[in-house]
Amino acid sequence: MKGLIIILMLFLTLQAAHAETKIFSGKIITGEDKVIDGGTFRFTYDEDSKKAFVQTPAGGLIVENGACKPNNVFRVCINRANFSHKNITTYVYYYEIDTTIYKLTGSLSTSSKAKLNSLLQGESTELTVTVTNPTDFGITNIDFNYDLTPFYITEAKGCELDYRLMKWKGSLQPKYDKTCTATIIAEKEGKYSLKGNLSYFNGFETEKKTTDTLAITVLPKQLRINQSIDKSIEVKKPFYLNISLQNINPSEDINSISTITIPSHVSLIKDKPAFEKNARVLKHGLALKPNTSIDYTLYMEKLSEGTEPINMRFAYSIKGINDVIENSTFVDVIRAQEMKLPEPKTEENKPNETATSLTATNEVQIPQPTENKTTEANPEASNKTEEQVIVIDAQEQKLSSRNILLIIVTSLIAFTIIIIAVFRTRKRERVMNWQRK
Repeated sequence: MKGLIIILMLFLTLQAAHAETKIFSGKIITGEDKVIDGGTFRFTYDEDSKKAFVQTPAGGLIVENGACKPNNVFRVCINRANFSHKNITTYVYYYEIDTTIYKLTGSLSTSSKAKLNSLLQGESTELTVTVTNPTDFGITNIDFNYDLTPFYITEAKGCELDYRLMKWKGSLQPKYDKTCTATIIAEKEGKYSLKGNLSYFNGFETEKKTTDTLAITVLPKQLRINQSIDKSIEVKKPFYLNISLQNINPSEDINSISTITIPSHVSLIKDKPAFEKNARVLKHGLALKPNTSIDYTLYMEKLSEGTEPINMRFAYSIKGINDVIENSTFVDVIRAQEMKLPEPKTEENKPNETATSLTATNEVQIPQPTENKTTEANPEASNKTEEQVIVIDAQEQKLSSRNILLIIVTSLIAFTIIIIAVFRTRKRERVMNWQRK
């Protein structure tokens, strides 16, 4: 069994010692030169021994019919050999050789590994990528890059660091390798697959491939927080706030300090377990074993309406890594209110006031304390009054001009009527005097 394993390992090693590229597949007549990939090949066949002598640009090979054989640069396979014809002058026999020719080339392999494949947020680990040339050929024009997004990199060795990309260009001699290391820090929760790109000249052509993939998992925050509060909270009516802290890590302790700040319009009646109290700031520290939890219950009362929330801050450390979770809970419902403008006072400014009111009622404002409301309301009323006065003055000026024009027109018409009446009266008197005569 051990012998079989050793043979298998040797076979795999030999297979990995080189890569090859097919450069010809077809039929060649013996005794003729055949130019393949810029080099000249020539075949001679011996029917008695069923072997072919192959002259390659890198030296000669003797290959049996139905077999393959390599030299340092080429591997030649004889698939079939059939009689073709005989030269009646020289009595030389010619054969048709069905052959496949490969060019042996270099090849690169990669391996990636990390000391830790599961990380906490903020935890670091060392990542190593190795580029290996296992072949007997030198590899040139190597262009290697490895993407470490979304991890933060503190340092890199063996490769250049371009933001979150490890890069290296160069060449590798046979059986040599290149190692790049980076210290990475986990930032965001998730499952990530890291890999890179590799291109190189294998002695025949430029080859491109991706590296092997490295899987790393970034765990969620290990302090899980759940809370609940009474739905309907009224003034002078007590209510409950329940908070649960859980260490979801299976092997590490968590040290936590909980800080809760109560707003001025809320009073604490009872806390369980008891917090340290400094005015309206409550604090409680504890150590949570793996997969354990603690429940807090705060019994409070709302003294009046207000807009301040209950602020909560949970600072904790695990494996020497510090983190903070913050949250705010409102005990008052913030409602949007419509702004109402004063009713119009005169007939003249009704159209303008209506248009302004329609625009204003579409604006929504969050209620502010009484002092702010008073402070903000006076400038608006003052500005509004000034606008109304300006509109009324303008309209009064327009009315005065119209009245003067109307009086002038009326006077002209009356004067004209009087002149016409006088003219007609005088004419009538002249007619009557003429008749009498």
